[in-house]
Amino acid sequence: MTNLHNKKFVFFDMDGLLIDTEGLYYSTRKTVLAKYGFPFTKKDNQHYIAKGFPDTNRRLQELAGDKELGQKMFDESMQLYHDKVVAGEVTLKPGAIEFLQFLKDHGIARYVTSSSTREILMTNVHNVGIENYFTDLISGDDVKNNKPAPDIYLHALKVTHAEPEEAVVFEDAESGIRAGLTAGIDVVIVPDLLQPKPELAKHAVAVLDSLKDAGQLFE
Repeated sequence: MTNLHNKKFVFFDMDGLLIDTEGLYYSTRKTVLAKYGFPFTKKDNQHYIAKGFPDTNRRLQELAGDKELGQKMFDESMQLYHDKVVAGEVTLKPGAIEFLQFLKDHGIARYVTSSSTREILMTNVHNVGIENYFTDLISGDDVKNNKPAPDIYLHALKVTHAEPEEAVVFEDAESGIRAGLTAGIDVVIVPDLLQPKPELAKHAVAVLDSLKDAGQLFE
């Protein structure tokens, strides 16, 4: 098994990696689109995963064929998602707390690096009770281009003063995996809704079934 004992910084995606949010994004989006007469399947949803909210908004406007209606559907689906998060309808992924505690105990810096807005990040980590595990939150608000562009990871290196070889990225989705690899950082893949393509998986330092096994990489 690959050993990451020399790593000083861990950059975490959030949706589908730490928090089981992707299914909730899909169900709330599906509910709102159905209200306006648009079918929305799990296959359709694959195009929306881990691309950031501007991309989602654009896709909904294109789907609606009307910018105003697309914006309305985006706003309503985000509000419904927020309401469900606050109501406790989102949970942590298996092993997340244990791995975060392991890294904290070993003095390894922990950052969320997500395409979501900072407001969404703060809402999510607060409502699942993990805000105190992170050194800081880095969001899609901090960069011009969201994943799969490497901007968020290049920005993370800059603000943490980390060298690429000192950091490791944990990602579940293709866009995030590509972002981390393009930034020149080692990537650990923990798949969520979709398995990684073989050509991506072979460039990862590890592919794990869950975060339950992640601590072993650092020992």
